[in-house]
Amino acid sequence: MSLLRISPFVFVLSVCFAITPTRAGDFLFQWDNDKVADTDRHYTNGMRIGYVPDDMWEPFQSSTDFLITWLGHGGFSNVAKDKRADGWVFGQDMYTPEDVLAYVPDPNDRPYAGWTYFGLTSLVQSKNQSLEMDQQDTLEVDIGIVGPEARAGETQNWFHRQINVAESNGWNSQIGTEPGLLITRTIKVRSTTWDDWNDWGLGLDVIPHATGQLGNIKIGASAGGTVRFGQNLGADFGPIYGTFAIPRGAPKSYVWAFYVGAEGRAVGRDIFLDGNTFKDSPDVDRHPFVLESRFGLMGHVPVPDGWGLKGARLDISQVMRSREFKTQDKADRYGSLKLILNF
Repeated sequence: MSLLRISPFVFVLSVCFAITPTRAGDFLFQWDNDKVADTDRHYTNGMRIGYVPDDMWEPFQSSTDFLITWLGHGGFSNVAKDKRADGWVFGQDMYTPEDVLAYVPDPNDRPYAGWTYFGLTSLVQSKNQSLEMDQQDTLEVDIGIVGPEARAGETQNWFHRQINVAESNGWNSQIGTEPGLLITRTIKVRSTTWDDWNDWGLGLDVIPHATGQLGNIKIGASAGGTVRFGQNLGADFGPIYGTFAIPRGAPKSYVWAFYVGAEGRAVGRDIFLDGNTFKDSPDVDRHPFVLESRFGLMGHVPVPDGWGLKGARLDISQVMRSREFKTQDKADRYGSLKLILNF
């Protein structure tokens, strides 16, 4: 059986690792997994790669320009291209019930579901004149597939075999095949760094954010904020909530921070809970409001000439999420690791 059939994510990840260092740009690898929190249920694994090249391949750039003009309007299309960071992402998310050994899943537990997608991204940093604060806008448009063709079950069980963990037996009962579209827009503003109380360059800041999502995959809106303590905070905009991290450019000086934050989310639709849009499938009654909190640490280091890199960024966090459906007996948690390499 070919590697592509086992896992399209693993295949594309391998190709991207092979070709990315040959071109300048910023590369992201993200891995979310609940095993580090000693659980194995619900949002159990998410993997994502992203690339923001210094010179994007023309068909991708044309597609991104079209989407930005159509969706982003003033916040993006009125910004010079050299002030935007455009790129692409490829990812796979998987969801399982709590009892993964049962061949017939509990109908009151979260259904099996997989989502494999490709997306175009754009990031703009500017000055919010009305608030007199730095602002970061992120726009992402994802298209993909939900259901057996996403190969999430094959990916999970292949990985479980490598680490000698029992396979999940209920993937034959997963949510059915459905093409997916998801548009995500996030706006963040960053306060002035408070650092008058020390002589070591340490500081404290606050980053409020708001996010909207639209598509047959998810519909919703959220708002929250992050408090950070660290050094050279003005060079970074902190963590992105959800699974929508994208690459960041290399810093001019060393950046590190401890952070803690929370987000409230209004959920109008979630295909991984509500089931397929136009046909019957496994589903559960979701909660319309969800709370998520996270804490973690990050560091972004500029690399001297001659190493083949401009910079490297590592972000490690722990995420806690309140119950997402009515028959869920306890909240979820998972770990998230994000590695960025600046070529």
